[in-house]
Amino acid sequence: MSKENTNSKEQLKQVQKDLALTVEELSDVYEEISILYHISQSFSGLTIDDICNKLLDEVAINLDVKTVSILLLDEERPEAYTAVSTGKWAPDKVIAKGDNIIWHAIERNKPQVFCDINNTPHKKICPDLQAIMVCPLTGKKKKVGVILTGEKTSGEEFFASDSKFLMAIASQAALAIENAYLHQELEGFFFGTVMAFVKAIESRSHWTSGHSERVTRYALAIAHQMNMDRSFIERLRICGLLHDIGKIATPIEILDKRGELDDNELIEVEQHPLTGSSILSELKQFRDITDGIRYHHEKWDGNGVHEKLKGTEIPVMARIISVADAFDAMTSDRPYRKKLSFEKALNELIVHSGKQFDPDIVDAFMQVKDALFL
Repeated sequence: MSKENTNSKEQLKQVQKDLALTVEELSDVYEEISILYHISQSFSGLTIDDICNKLLDEVAINLDVKTVSILLLDEERPEAYTAVSTGKWAPDKVIAKGDNIIWHAIERNKPQVFCDINNTPHKKICPDLQAIMVCPLTGKKKKVGVILTGEKTSGEEFFASDSKFLMAIASQAALAIENAYLHQELEGFFFGTVMAFVKAIESRSHWTSGHSERVTRYALAIAHQMNMDRSFIERLRICGLLHDIGKIATPIEILDKRGELDDNELIEVEQHPLTGSSILSELKQFRDITDGIRYHHEKWDGNGVHEKLKGTEIPVMARIISVADAFDAMTSDRPYRKKLSFEKALNELIVHSGKQFDPDIVDAFMQVKDALFL
């Protein structure tokens, strides 16, 4: 065999070897990208607590580490507090701003990696750990915290690929946490506005003070008993608080009248569900909430005042509010009558179950009544 042929074969073997390595690297890169995509998708729409718990699980699994802690920056004090943790990290640990690895990672916006932290001045931060990696959580506009990991289950050292992966997952998580903070702020502003509406309604008459909050409390208890999802429950909360917003247009003389209402006055009061849904009609994304307000005085048997909806034609949100609203009305004093006892009000719900009220919702209320009124 000629020397030239031998060289060609050796070159071919080397090419094949290089190609195999390249394919292996591409496979690893693809797997890493797939994991990161999965993780980023899984963060979507979660609360801050849920994101932190999800992040902790993903880091523990993908890096095969014993200890993971997510620390978030306190917005009022110069410290980072533990949001969630597992392994050798105290769940209530707080790290004040200073010359330590947590704040180095935050301020330098770079991961801090130590194979043996016992040989460094940072030992007191985590005395029970040897190998440690701390990665900043930095969003688009602000720093939100850090991820800390302890030694690997295998006992191996941390490699550059581990740091790179942690930075990638931290970037996705930080954006999700930042968005969740923004959502939390907007939600706080929104509920502040809702409560301002509620106070405006209830300040008109002392007879209805606290009514919307109580109705909301009963409605949420019913929804939890019926295993409604989180999204429905949050929107039901808004519906409960605003279900009587239409009464802002009802004359105060009618709301405070001590005698029975005449026919015209009764018609005026009965307009409040329609008025309420009309007031909120521009909130297109809240159609289910405005429907809950509009139809909360419809009756299960179809003999309601306005649209004569029957059974499941009535939105479930309205059916829940109907039971909660009726019970609170019966157990509260009104200018024209004294309140009923809880026992008599509960009996009224049972008597009118299948007529005025959805039987399943009455049943759910009966299941939670003891917990509500202990």
